[in-house]
Amino acid sequence: MQLKRWLRPMAVGMGLCAASSPTPAAPLSLDEQTPATMLRYFTDSDHVAVRSLMGDYALSLRSGVELNVHWNNERVRIPAIDAPIGSPEAVDAITTASRPIAGNAFQDFIKIRNEFQGGVSRGGAAVDYYHSSEKDYFARQLGARYHRDFMNEQMNLAVGTSYGWDTIEPLDDDDTNTAADAKTTFHWNAVATQVLSPSTMVRMGIEYNIVDGLQHNPYRNVYAGGSIVPERHPEHRERRDAFLKLNHYLDNRSSFKLNYRFYTDDWGIASHEMGSKLNQYITRGLFAGYQYRWYTQNSADFYRDAYTTVDGIGGHRSGDYRMAELSSHLFGFGLNFDLEALAADHPALGRMRVWFNVERYFNSNNYSANILETGLDFRF
Repeated sequence: MQLKRWLRPMAVGMGLCAASSPTPAAPLSLDEQTPATMLRYFTDSDHVAVRSLMGDYALSLRSGVELNVHWNNERVRIPAIDAPIGSPEAVDAITTASRPIAGNAFQDFIKIRNEFQGGVSRGGAAVDYYHSSEKDYFARQLGARYHRDFMNEQMNLAVGTSYGWDTIEPLDDDDTNTAADAKTTFHWNAVATQVLSPSTMVRMGIEYNIVDGLQHNPYRNVYAGGSIVPERHPEHRERRDAFLKLNHYLDNRSSFKLNYRFYTDDWGIASHEMGSKLNQYITRGLFAGYQYRWYTQNSADFYRDAYTTVDGIGGHRSGDYRMAELSSHLFGFGLNFDLEALAADHPALGRMRVWFNVERYFNSNNYSANILETGLDFRF
């Protein structure tokens, strides 16, 4: 099983299939020749905890070549079953668990994921490679993109594509015997960015993905037809989305961002997402950010709260709440402080930026999460 490659609250979980883009996390926004670190801590209403320590490095080489490197060491802790051994509550928790249950289910389950992404760009062209490994999931992805300016550099058009191939080898599990499998992902996107005025910019784009292979959680079982059977999702999925973003700068040293995204796939899911963010300078070098996001979707064609037969719907069954109808909200707040405002002449502090973000996520399916982030950037 794999935590998705970019840790949106909707995507963090123990499922192999999430309602988010399959492309890997983009590196942090960096100035040229800038190393940056970020610590991210995630907890949810199921007491799953994820600690991510990330690093990014950008370097300008000769002949206009730029090198970007991103790494992430992630530690996931899934708590032990919290119920008396042999009780109905314990049996139910073990049966429907989203983690391997072998040996002692009443001990915490720990797993480590290591992620690397490296890219080289020159002019408007770039290529990158993504690599992620953990106990039961090995992911690789090769991508390329190109962009070009038009209309006196007031418009930018960009296209990108990637191909990912993953190897999935579920650990020994007492409840579910899923053989090793694979998953491939083809991704394509096109984005247009237009400067409308010195203070306003709009961006729009489309994305298309084709995913083939294992897309359910090999450790999760489902109650169907009075029996306990393994979860099973379709092995083919086509995902499409379109988005629109607006950035605007205000005269009071603040800016706001608005965005909308529409998503649909051939599993029957259609979703709408609207988000907003306001950044406001408090004093020299210090600004605060406020964020809100709303999301809603209908359920997948094969999702049911209860299945009357073991075959589910067309042979497919799901215990993943993200396949159900749901709506969600995310609230966020952050502080960003450039230490140059305090010590511009200091050889180290004058080149540092520190920041802190906190987010609260909750949805209509009784799931919630807290996300804490802190980071340090250093400019050469």
